Amino acid sequence: MKNLQVRVEEDEIEDLDELAQEMRLSRSEIARSALREGVRRLRMEKALARYLNLEFTLSRAAQYAGVPIRDMADLAAAKGIPFFRISLDELRRDRERTSAWVKG
Repeated sequence: MKNLQVRVEEDEIEDLDELAQEMRLSRSEIARSALREGVRRLRMEKALARYLNLEFTLSRAAQYAGVPIRDMADLAAAKGIPFFRISLDELRRDRERTSAWVKG
């Protein structure tokens, strides 16, 4: 394991210490966990931006972020972003097929 020096505010140290005490972990363990979670969230946000720019499919965005596709879909939904891409022609075709099934 390597060392990383980071400057943080006093209140952030207090937050880390409080969590460490509550969870019965060391400050270092809490900081590593927070760093992992922060990196994961940042990668998800970056992947979602690339999805919105049509650079990634949702599956590729999840792979890039290192999370399950369901997590990416949940993030997209929470931000009001549709995670199914379908053209107007595909939608019309599907509606016609569905109408035929209902009538049949």
